[in-house]
Amino acid sequence: MDRILRGDEGWQEALASALAHAPRPIAADPRFGPRPAADESGMPRYDRASFPPARVAATLLLVYPGLGGELTMPLTVRHADLRAHAGEISLPGGAMDATDASLEAAALREAWEEVGLEPSAVSIIGVLDDVWIPVSNFELRPFVGAIAARPVFTPQTDEVAEIVELTVRHLLGDNAVTEELIEGPGWQLRAAVYRYEGHRIWGATARTLAMFAAVLNGAGLQP
Repeated sequence: MDRILRGDEGWQEALASALAHAPRPIAADPRFGPRPAADESGMPRYDRASFPPARVAATLLLVYPGLGGELTMPLTVRHADLRAHAGEISLPGGAMDATDASLEAAALREAWEEVGLEPSAVSIIGVLDDVWIPVSNFELRPFVGAIAARPVFTPQTDEVAEIVELTVRHLLGDNAVTEELIEGPGWQLRAAVYRYEGHRIWGATARTLAMFAAVLNGAGLQP
């Protein structure tokens, strides 16, 4: 419903209900899984069976009324000089620490450390399916959080170069998804991506957003 995307009364309850009743596993677009650039079979680039047990991590997909009341989510642009995933777009998140009581606590702690989001201000309204990240062998659990008004973000500048505020509506448009060739030092792959304000969103972040979009579409919350 358009009123939900506008952040009208009841939006948190509507999103929580959609997440609670979504069929599992969530049937997100398989094109978001990276695959070899020259492979036309559509098969994933990596065979998980050949990897050791994955380390656990968590991320926070935060939803809040942004400009004009439109439901919005913050993404971070990672610094270009970081050792892992440099320059990429991500959701706040990271590995679970020994001091974290749970994966949910890890997601909230990471959001506090990366963008200055006070954990006590966030209501966790649901969870998406785990996402495996082959290049780092992490199993990432995405938690969906809600907050009643746009928070004041304070990025941790050693890691976060920029905060991008992405509207939920953007994920649901007919032309939201493109398929692109992605290149790095000595490698190429092909995957579906989201484009937003000159940024390319791909990999685990795009897969998480695609799952969220699939939940909303399945619940009839598309525009």
